[in-house]
Amino acid sequence: MSNEPPTDSGLSADGTSGVASDPTARTAAALVVEGITVAYGPAEAVRDLSLSVNAGSLVALIGANGAGKSSTLAAISGLVRPRRGRVLFAGQDVTRWRSSRRVAAGIVQVPEGREILATMTVHENLMLGAWHQAQGFEAGVQEIYQRFPILGERRALLAGSLSGGEQQMLAIARALLAHPRVLLMDEPSMGLAPQIVDEVFAVIERIRKEGTTVLLVEQNAQRALQAADYAYVMETGELVLEGPADELLANPKVVEAYLGESLSGEDGLEGRSFDDGDADAPRRTSG
Repeated sequence: MSNEPPTDSGLSADGTSGVASDPTARTAAALVVEGITVAYGPAEAVRDLSLSVNAGSLVALIGANGAGKSSTLAAISGLVRPRRGRVLFAGQDVTRWRSSRRVAAGIVQVPEGREILATMTVHENLMLGAWHQAQGFEAGVQEIYQRFPILGERRALLAGSLSGGEQQMLAIARALLAHPRVLLMDEPSMGLAPQIVDEVFAVIERIRKEGTTVLLVEQNAQRALQAADYAYVMETGELVLEGPADELLANPKVVEAYLGESLSGEDGLEGRSFDDGDADAPRRTSG
């Protein structure tokens, strides 16, 4: 499913994002972020960022460490309040909603580092994923065990005893029990062996094919772009590039600036900048 902006430039006549300012585009989008700035004290981690995620699509947000990707997800999920801007979910302004209300409405996050509760069992961790459901959650847990058999086998074990890959599967399964309409995923491949990364991305792509909208933050740019429909690139708190993921993956300038050696299996994002002054480079967005 394409997530392209409604105009060739992605910008309206007043210089703002056409997706964020067009009511028709808002209707088509499951999630719209309009001009958010996220700050921690005087330091702005995200500046005037706008993006859109169409219903049923998988959109990637890539960039180096410190680019502001996780802060963007935190503002969407309600873990931090943006200093400026708005977050719209299914056309409704949720900027001032508590994170618990957003989860109940369908905005669910798989956090960076997995954040499983190590001293609780696998089963207890999963039960927490269904905390807001009045009934029927046991059936949901059983469905998760069918979907992730390894978790069923280890249901009585402490979550901290699982391997890194198993903990990531547990974190994803726990989020799925909340019945997400938009699933926010923060660095799901971090610290995992290549074979396990393959398994994680297979799960992510299956989730999208089943109809769940996914916003994926990922430093493994090659894998993220291969899986995504559309992608945004962040640099030092701002969006610098956006477009269909397959086009970004094939663009030589993107490969040079953001993929680097990742095409051979290494992360090429760290320390690179897209803005090299080349007039032929793909356009920057307004961010």
